[in-house]
Amino acid sequence: MKIETRRDFRWRKSGRFRSLDVFLSGSRVSGDGFTLVELLVVIAIVAILLGLLLPAVQAARETVRRTTCVSRMRQIGLAIHSYLDVNGVFPPTKTTYVAPNGKRRDRHNVLTILLPFVEESAAYSAVDWTATWSAAVNREATEKRIPVFLCPTAPGDRDFGTKKYYPTDYASCYLIRRGVRMKLGLRERSEWTSVLLPDFSNSSEFSRRAPVYSSAVSDGLSSSFLFFEASGRPYKFLRGGRRGDPNATPKEPLLNSDWADPGSGFVMDASVVAEDGRFFNNANNNEIFSLHPGGANFLYADGSARFHSDSIDAETFAALFTCAAGDVVPSGL
Repeated sequence: MKIETRRDFRWRKSGRFRSLDVFLSGSRVSGDGFTLVELLVVIAIVAILLGLLLPAVQAARETVRRTTCVSRMRQIGLAIHSYLDVNGVFPPTKTTYVAPNGKRRDRHNVLTILLPFVEESAAYSAVDWTATWSAAVNREATEKRIPVFLCPTAPGDRDFGTKKYYPTDYASCYLIRRGVRMKLGLRERSEWTSVLLPDFSNSSEFSRRAPVYSSAVSDGLSSSFLFFEASGRPYKFLRGGRRGDPNATPKEPLLNSDWADPGSGFVMDASVVAEDGRFFNNANNNEIFSLHPGGANFLYADGSARFHSDSIDAETFAALFTCAAGDVVPSGL
């Protein structure tokens, strides 16, 4: 009599034959006919598919966030042009005053000036322009989160302990300092400022002064940067969007994080240039910085906004940054 092996064994159930192949000695068959090995294979396949799918989903979400970021920068650009239409000049990056000790101090940020043009007229009306932005009289106006000033890729709630912050991920950057130019080996230009300037500057590095008329942007509105990403403050981020050590200098929370703080605007100094020559997206401590992978969005003086890689050529970047240096910007950017 022939003895059937376990692999050849069949049973009859409801008029049908079902295979009970056993792939491993000692494996038990589940009630629905799946072996443990088959179950593990299915799980492995699902895991592989998820591993392939999740990055694609995350990339799609980031594409949407980056598009929203571009849209918000364009809203700021529209607000700046609305101010230009009303006043005939571009707004200053910040307003200043002379303190009793004779030194000039900051008072208000350009984003505060733009409030009525981003549908925040109530906050604008509550500002006391004779007091500094952080004075008690201005808290009603300045202690408010304004969505158009926030990049959707950046963290949402950025309170630090018991301290509340009302941040901006967009800021003015109005000067490339001499140290940056030397580190990058940039050719000399007649000026190193962008379109928007403080209402006063006594620095020898400023060859231009506010107020700035549109005619002063001689390199062309479509070839000159106007506003920049400075994302994630007061949290500290480093290249690649990774959180920095909160206890390492500069310590977290970072200063100049609030949208109403005139210090949220900044200049590019030598510390922004990394050892590999990259000069933005290195850190977000008062630097051009984005949490979008590989680059940042930039607002142009004509109101458009575009994404540029953080490996952009330094001379090309300088040509786009300066607005009256006689630069010719390469086509196809």
